[in-house]
Amino acid sequence: MKLLKKIFKSLIITLSVLILLISILAIYNQIDLKKEARQIVPNGKMVNLNLYKVHIYTEGENKKDPTLIFLSGSGTVAPVYDFKVLYSLLSDKYKIAVVEKAGYGYSDIINLKRDVNIMVNELRRALIKADINGPYILIPHSMSGLEAIYWAQKYPEEISGIIGIDMAVPSSYDDFDFEKTNQMMTLATLSVKLGLLRIPYIYPLSELALNETEIYQQKLLMYRNALNPIYLTEGKAIYNNAQIVKKGDPISCPILMFLSNGKETGESWILSQKEYAKENNAETISFDCGHYIHHYKSDEMADSIKLFIEK
Repeated sequence: MKLLKKIFKSLIITLSVLILLISILAIYNQIDLKKEARQIVPNGKMVNLNLYKVHIYTEGENKKDPTLIFLSGSGTVAPVYDFKVLYSLLSDKYKIAVVEKAGYGYSDIINLKRDVNIMVNELRRALIKADINGPYILIPHSMSGLEAIYWAQKYPEEISGIIGIDMAVPSSYDDFDFEKTNQMMTLATLSVKLGLLRIPYIYPLSELALNETEIYQQKLLMYRNALNPIYLTEGKAIYNNAQIVKKGDPISCPILMFLSNGKETGESWILSQKEYAKENNAETISFDCGHYIHHYKSDEMADSIKLFIEK
């Protein structure tokens, strides 16, 4: 009995210390977020869309070819830095633009509806206000594949091609386990609020092709942006957006699709892409690597993209 009491007392003390440490970390996180807000400095242009601002980064001056528009996947905290390892290999020949939607990168975090029509028109308005005119070649990663396809459905004259990076297609979410994902998101959101992201290696970020300033800025954006409300709103709208795109008209622009090995997304994700490619005459290139293909195969991708555009 005495042994049990000692064990119970030790557990209570351990739990109390843990709660105290987490509470201190949560307070520290809120204080630091306010300090860090002054250190976040956009490296591109902030475009005013009336109620909020969207960040666009451009690089390269060639105006003869279509501009390459990079669109990030769900939850990528700093697209302008995440994509650098790839666009830095292309901007010597083409003009590139990374458009960071509301809630992403340097763009404002604001509560907005996230149906696919609203998101695509947000991207279009931002590009027009930044004097970046079409035609565009869209380079979507993951979830933004739906936005790219919808854009080509609704405004085909603006799109001369799509280059997908393990991109979502209309059937990608047919068998998606949304209940499990929502549970994980709830736990992850709580961990963000508690400041657990400040523990080293909890939220790994790619530092490929980045200098020290960019690495630091990316970290600040991670602390600010990770799992913010707009990401959650997007997640809840994903299935309906996929159904909207599924009902849309076929697209006619050339498509190149880079496929991962599916270990991080599931076999059905890859099968959906292959089926979509077959239906739409798309070229596919498969790599034995993770979902963020550009982190692993940027050189090979850049070569294939240049060949695709030249054709």
